[in-house]
Amino acid sequence: MNKSKFIYGLLSLLMFTGCKQEAQFYASKSDRTTVEKHFEEKKSQLPHGNLFQVFEQNMDAWEKDALMFLYAYMPIGDVTDYKGDFYLENVRYTRQAKELMPWGKTIPDDIFRHFVLPVRVNNENLDESRKVFFSELKDRVKDLSLYDAVLEVNHWCHEKVTYTPSDSRTSSPLASVRSAYGRCGEESTFTVAALRSVGIPARQVYTPPAGHIRTITMHG
Repeated sequence: MNKSKFIYGLLSLLMFTGCKQEAQFYASKSDRTTVEKHFEEKKSQLPHGNLFQVFEQNMDAWEKDALMFLYAYMPIGDVTDYKGDFYLENVRYTRQAKELMPWGKTIPDDIFRHFVLPVRVNNENLDESRKVFFSELKDRVKDLSLYDAVLEVNHWCHEKVTYTPSDSRTSSPLASVRSAYGRCGEESTFTVAALRSVGIPARQVYTPPAGHIRTITMHG
């Protein structure tokens, strides 16, 4: 084999390996097509103000697809009230959690998209809790099973916030940490944000008869 053929073959192998290992956000092409359609519909509703300028930034395909999913389904108020850089940073921390945590690869795609990736939980102000909580929790849970990680996150939440009734708007997760208290909906919002920060799918549920809010995990 001459030298030029060897180099060409090596380069081809490296290119093939790189393509094969590139992370994909969607397992299904039809899922991506559906999200793209809804994303374009959202853009058509908000044609002014450069609200989608973040998509001009340098990002890989996984980040772009994840960001597109967020924008396609978030409330219009969240598009207008928060900068694109905020959502891109959340996407990147979510990806870190997915790659670092042992359960990251076991979460089904649709569960991950709907119950890990989203920033909003209730009607709280959005904040940088995902970054802060990931930094605090990752070393506490990264070597645990998913079941034990859920328990550990709950223990951590109990260390930070205690129950106090109120009728005000739901406080943000970081505001709950700063005040160290919250009503049931605020404690639940805080816990959902903490679980999602380490890649554990979670959401709120309302329980009868008094309509109290609880947190449930969506996998495992």
